[in-house]
Amino acid sequence: MPLRIEAVPSHKTLFLLPVLLEADEGEERIRTVLLDPTCTAYAAWLDDQLAGAAVVRWETNDASEIIYIEVAAALRGQGYGKQIIQKLQSELPERGGRVLLVGTANAALENIAFYQKCGFRMYEIKRDFFAYIQPPVFGHGIQLRDMLVLRYELH
Repeated sequence: MPLRIEAVPSHKTLFLLPVLLEADEGEERIRTVLLDPTCTAYAAWLDDQLAGAAVVRWETNDASEIIYIEVAAALRGQGYGKQIIQKLQSELPERGGRVLLVGTANAALENIAFYQKCGFRMYEIKRDFFAYIQPPVFGHGIQLRDMLVLRYELH
């Protein structure tokens, strides 16, 4: 079923917080990004249910960046994340951009595979990006340490 994906004015974005908290435990970090005028937040609706959210920092000359993207836990694995990514990719040329970046943790194997299926390629490693997380967090038996940056480029 197709999602209805729409930009949300920055002064009305806080309703996205519960969904985005599944992407990042740092509520204050999320609030800061949601209220940042350089970022655009998106709500993804399945009928009248909030199915997901994304936040992008659009740039015209440099690479734009997906700061957050999340699908509600009960709706994952049904193609909704891909619909959100496709919406952002289709908006890239409308925003005057050619490159879209997204970062994910080295231990987030499902995310890494997902982004590559959406046309992103591995681009950069930010070593020790998650060193501030104490005690250490593990996923798939791998310590969360580095951020992998993936890049989507229009041809």
